Amino acid sequence: MDIHRQVAAWLAIAAGALGLFTVLGMVLLISGVVVAAGIDLNEMRVFAFFIKAVCAVIGVLSLSDIIAGICYLRGSRVAKGWLIVTNILFLFAFPVGSLIGAYSLWAMLRTVEAQVKDGAPGIEA
Repeated sequence: MDIHRQVAAWLAIAAGALGLFTVLGMVLLISGVVVAAGIDLNEMRVFAFFIKAVCAVIGVLSLSDIIAGICYLRGSRVAKGWLIVTNILFLFAFPVGSLIGAYSLWAMLRTVEAQVKDGAPGIEA
């Protein structure tokens, strides 16, 4: 595995960890606001359900990105497919997500001929 693919895997792990910290921050912030304002949760059922759903989706995607990044470092082809899908989704997160998604897609979809031309270690024609 060349250095670009390793960097793409580590970027997936870092982005997943950042997503989990984002979910934690959202939960703590919203909980703090609700407690500080003395809001009754029965009055906010729809909002609470929406926030829980958003946090659950972000949390599951982030955790799966971490697992896929680790598996991709170990050579899993299934993890490569998952990372390609999530990096396509990253393209819509302008500007940083677009950069991460574009670089990771470039690194994972390069052909062997391009790796040989770039002089990737361990790759022979």
